[in-house]
Amino acid sequence: MTDITLLPPNATAMERAMSRLGANLTAISVPIRDMLNPWACPEHLLPWLAYAFRVDDWDDSWDANVKRQVIASSIEIKRAKGTIGAVQQAVAALGVTGTVQEWYQQIPAAAPYTFRLHLDARQSGYTQAQLKRLSQVVDRAKNTRSHLDRVVPSVTSDSRLRVAAFATTGNDITVSDGTPRYSDGGMALDLLIDAAVFGEAESTLPAVNSILHLVHTALPQALTIPDDL
Repeated sequence: MTDITLLPPNATAMERAMSRLGANLTAISVPIRDMLNPWACPEHLLPWLAYAFRVDDWDDSWDANVKRQVIASSIEIKRAKGTIGAVQQAVAALGVTGTVQEWYQQIPAAAPYTFRLHLDARQSGYTQAQLKRLSQVVDRAKNTRSHLDRVVPSVTSDSRLRVAAFATTGNDITVSDGTPRYSDGGMALDLLIDAAVFGEAESTLPAVNSILHLVHTALPQALTIPDDL
């Protein structure tokens, strides 16, 4: 690099050093556009960017994404400050799903100019420190007249409905043990006993089936009462 200077020959050593320093300033990359972008600003500079945006609530322990969201939402929150929309935006900037219920929307109606904040805990819940921080955020975003009555956390659980089905193919095989059966399919155990005692299983089974046919078919037809009686 050529040491070009406009200093006179009688310049002091301090003046020459400052001249060299100023000549190198143009080589330093200063991405001003990224510095003012909450989503592109380096993480270690986020607190200063939050100060420039006049962020009302800040916590160094927040996750980097929460910090960026709080900074990005600060302008819109200030535009709507004092409204229910500002309260919900401020809560959403912290990564919390919340719904504001005003006093006249409650059943029965609550005290005038009060409201409740319903939070979705999503199975994880909230600590006392988190609820205290939420109360502070809400207090800065709401109007002076309204007051937070209570915070109502609700726990929801996500689940999936699983449906299964199966199909089978094959053949039914019936194996008979030779037991005599009636015409309705019932086992004729009494015939087995008779066959064992008298040795007449072959003649007994047809006789019993004939009796059953007579009782269930022939007799009901014979006993039909004519309509003219």
